[in-house]
Formats: sequence, structure tokens, C-alpha cells
Amino acid sequence: MQLLEYFYDRNNDILSYQQRKFNLPEENKIILYGSPSSGKTSLVLDYLMNFDPESILYIDFQDPKFQFRDMMEEDVEGFVEANEIEILVLDHYEHEYFEKLPKAKKLIIVSNTYYIYGKEFHYLHLPLLDYEEFFSFQKRGTEKQIFNLFLKQGTLPQLALQTTPKEQLFLNFIKSHFNESEQKLIAVLAHFNGATVTTHQIYTHAKERYKISKDLIYRQIKSFQEQGIVTFIEEFKSAKHKKLLFFDFALAKYLTLTQGFQRQFETMIALSLSKHNIPFKAFGTSGYITQINHLIIPAPFESEEIFWKKAHNRFISYKKANIEKIVIVTINAQYEFVIEGVKFEALPFYEWVVINDEE
Repeated sequence: MQLLEYFYDRNNDILSYQQRKFNLPEENKIILYGSPSSGKTSLVLDYLMNFDPESILYIDFQDPKFQFRDMMEEDVEGFVEANEIEILVLDHYEHEYFEKLPKAKKLIIVSNTYYIYGKEFHYLHLPLLDYEEFFSFQKRGTEKQIFNLFLKQGTLPQLALQTTPKEQLFLNFIKSHFNESEQKLIAVLAHFNGATVTTHQIYTHAKERYKISKDLIYRQIKSFQEQGIVTFIEEFKSAKHKKLLFFDFALAKYLTLTQGFQRQFETMIALSLSKHNIPFKAFGTSGYITQINHLIIPAPFESEEIFWKKAHNRFISYKKANIEKIVIVTINAQYEFVIEGVKFEALPFYEWVVINDEE
């Protein structure tokens, strides 16, 4: 009970909060999940500011006082009832810590991973920032300046607001969220970002650089997938081939020397599709194909003349794939043309992401 009293008395006020696209729903049972540092805790703490602190019990399972103490669901329920708690929050919760979830009028579970508790729960996924959110975080700057800053800082919310050198913030993020073995694997996965690769190939690459068992690396990769740190995108032409997508393009560049600008740009586009809930597959090295047969091609610096020539050379493969429209995502260029009834439209990245958001 002493631990519960500590959490009940703890000050959970949040001094500042930058509004996101997402809000907690009114449902009484909520699972809020997303990758590390996606802003889940801040979203919840901002929400709690609207209520009487005495009606809230916020339990943080990462609090160091948990190291040598356990908590039983019966104790939590008893405390909730005795203190007339209306909102119970279980933050940084490890699923199945409690055999049965404590009962409360409103229960909010915050975790890095998705977990099915039942139909009575509302599930809300909080991703890292997309470009529109990053843009809204900036108090000044032109479109070009903010886009360049987005390239450097990436999608972690705290980096969008900090003036501290990003290298130090990236280092702090890595060391605070991952153990030594996981840190090494994170660097390996960043190396393969944007590449078609198997888990076995990742293991082979890793074991040549540090000591690790096959079972452990497979478990770690599965855990990273559950947390949204890596995703394997199915190839359009062969379902057994998959492209690895790392969850933040700027962090990938920080961790390895293999992430040049083209790879970063491709990752930005894939992450944008994912965050806008647009189903897609990898289309070889060309780009990404959506379920409505639109082909998205990253071509940051290619002129209309150069891309027109490439389009003619590749047109047969586009027709075989039943491509209905091709969108060329660029840095600044904007143009369009038609080949045999198929429209090719080039848009700057910052315009393309807005269109995706509206759709």
C-alpha cells in the first residue's frame, strides 16, 4: 500500500505539451500503444490535466521504486475503491503483469506493444511524428527550412522541440530504451534499412560483428516488430521477399554509414504511407505500390526530361503490374505527363504528404 500511496501523491503535472493529431477517446477502457518515445506518456498526462488529481491513480511501471516491490491487482482495486478513484492509468505496463486487470471506472493502459484484451477495449496506436505534425511543432521557418530540419531531426517528438544537438539526443534515446545487446542489433537493423533482407541474413551479419545466439536475435527482432521499431514490407512481385523499414530515418542515419540521402528519402515516403494507414507493398527498387494500384516513386532530384526517359524504358513493367497512376515524389520539382493513358504526376514531398493526409 505504501507504493500505491506514493503514486497517488506523486505530482504528474506536465509543464508543456505540443498538441498531436491524436486524442484519447471517451471510452472507459483504452489501450494506448506505440514505439518507444512516441509521446504516449505526454498524451496521457496532458489528458489527465482535465481532471481532479484526487480522482486519478497514475502508476508508472518504470518507476525505480518498482525494482524491489511487487503490486497485486487486489491491492490496486482496494485502493481505487477506498479513495474513490475514477481514472486508473497503468503506464509502461508489461502485459500480463497482473493475472487479471484491476477494475476501475476508467482504465488506461499504456505500453510499447499491442495486446488483445477484449472487445470492450478501445485500441489507439500512437506513431512517431509525421511531417505535418513536425511542421506544426516549429514556431518559425520557411517550408524549405522546416523540411531540411525534418531530414536532420527525424520523427521522435522530443527532437522536434529540442535545440540540443541531435547526436546527443539520439545517444540518450538509445541508451535509455535498449540494453547493450539490443543497442548492437538496432545498429544492424539500421544498416539494413530499405534493403530486401531475411531474418537469417540479419543474424549472419550480426554474429560476424558481436557474440549473439540465433534464438536471442530472433526474439529481439520479434520484440522490435511488436514495438514498431522495424517493419518488414512485402514485395509486390514476390511475397516471400520483404524489405526492412526502420522506424526513424534520421536515427538510422545516425547509427550507420549506409543511409545516404536517397535511402533516407525512400524511408520518409514509406513511413508516411504507413502513418497515413495506406496499405502498400514494395515495388522492387522503384518505389511502393498501393492497394489501388498507384505507384509511388521517390525521385528527389530527377528532372522531368530524365524521368520521362526512364518512364518509357520501364513502362512495360508498369503495364504488367496494372499500374493506374504514378506519383513521383520530389524535393522541389512539379510536373505531369501521360503515357498511353497512364498519368505521371510529380509533387514535392511536402505537398504530397498533405494530399495523403486529406485522403
